[in-house]
This record gives sequence, structure tokens and C-alpha cells, in this order.
Amino acid sequence: MKVKMQPTSAIIKHLGIDPNGKVQKYFTKRCADYMDKFVPYDEGNLADYRIDGNKIIYQQPYAKYQYYGISKSGKSLNYSKTKHELATSYWDRAMVSANMSDIVDEIQSEFFGGKRWITRI
Repeated sequence: MKVKMQPTSAIIKHLGIDPNGKVQKYFTKRCADYMDKFVPYDEGNLADYRIDGNKIIYQQPYAKYQYYGISKSGKSLNYSKTKHELATSYWDRAMVSANMSDIVDEIQSEFFGGKRWITRI
């Protein structure tokens, strides 16, 4: 018996998981939402970001230093915990550790009828 499959690219596009697909856009937005509590914020606009396809871009010139936790002079930064008590460097990694299974559950529920497509992260 012959089995004919669509090209992988067609399957990915049909599922909405291509870089501009509806699932990818939803995933990126939810990651940004969950990440917010880990982004250092005291005053200013660091928490302002834009989404470009499957990227979350923090636009402030100092965002890179905040992300790595090191000042321009090479000293470690101490984050204010007043506004975001979970603020840390590498905030994307902190979010993944704390919330990725929640995001995956949301996506599976929203787009795939709750089916477990991803079993391990």
C-alpha cells in the first residue's frame, strides 16, 4: 500500500506553526506575556517590546545590558524587585523554566483540541 504525504513545509503551514503562522504568533505573544514578570523594571520603558514574526524585541538601547545582567562597565547589575519581584537576567530562560508547560497546554487547548502533540519539553 502506497502512502502519499504532503511535503513537511505544507504540513507545517497547515498546522500554523510556520514562522508567520497563527500558532507561532500566538505562542510568541504568550511567551512575551509570561516573560513580563521576569523583565527588570523600575522606571523607563524596558518592558515595552514589539513582536516581529517569531521574535520578541526589546527596543531600548540598554535592554542588552539588562538581559545579560552586566553594565557597560562590566559590573553585575542588581535588579530592583519593587515592580517585578521576579526580575532577573536571561528573562526568557526564567520564563521557559517557570511557564513553558502552561503555554504548551494553552496552545494545545486553543489550536489542537487539547491533544498532546508535545509530550516533553
